[in-house]
Amino acid sequence: NDFSPIDTINNVDSPESQAEQTVGRRGFLRGGAIAAGGVALAACLNEEAQAAPAGPRQQFALIRRHENDHVNFLVGALGPMARPRPNFQNLQRPNLNDFLTVTLALENTGSGAYLGAAPAIFDPMVLANAGSIAFVEARHIGYLNGLRSKPMTENLFGQELSFERALTISEVVASAGPFIANLNGGPPLTFDPNPANASPANDIAILNFALALEYLERDFYNINVPIFYGV
Repeated sequence: NDFSPIDTINNVDSPESQAEQTVGRRGFLRGGAIAAGGVALAACLNEEAQAAPAGPRQQFALIRRHENDHVNFLVGALGPMARPRPNFQNLQRPNLNDFLTVTLALENTGSGAYLGAAPAIFDPMVLANAGSIAFVEARHIGYLNGLRSKPMTENLFGQELSFERALTISEVVASAGPFIANLNGGPPLTFDPNPANASPANDIAILNFALALEYLERDFYNINVPIFYGV
């Protein structure tokens, strides 16, 4: 079962090889996150300094670009440990209203997933980069809620709260699962949520969990934004 829980993302043959892989992964993630993050953030800041788009058409072009940037960042940070893109289904929506409804559901799922994973992240740099993505997802939600005349902080469950509600792994899978045909040989959609078990290996599982969601959002926007907004 693609969605069955796992304790770690990789199996190793010996304590020595496990230690070597753990140290290597942690260093790679730190270095990759810093380097890729610096390039991505600099590019985004340069682009956004040139124009201040307004209106749904321009805003959805930005949202689409953000999700593509998130995928590129996570793939770069994970390197050879990045999961393959899952195979998706039912992404093209029949009308604008349905597209906006699913858009809000996916953005809320992504934001809630990052918040739910945060306590289990071992490396502070990984936590900082995950938080950076989560905050942009939350900005998307605020904009979309306004576009739909909803309270700006309404969440996936229709609740208007002063404090964001984290999503559990099962809630994330229940929300995103209908759009995933299969994981294309990638790791299961899970990680160890217990903060006491935080580790570099679990950070990789968390980032691959997030990457599956970012692939989903990216492909969803790449298909539908040109259809409904022509960009």
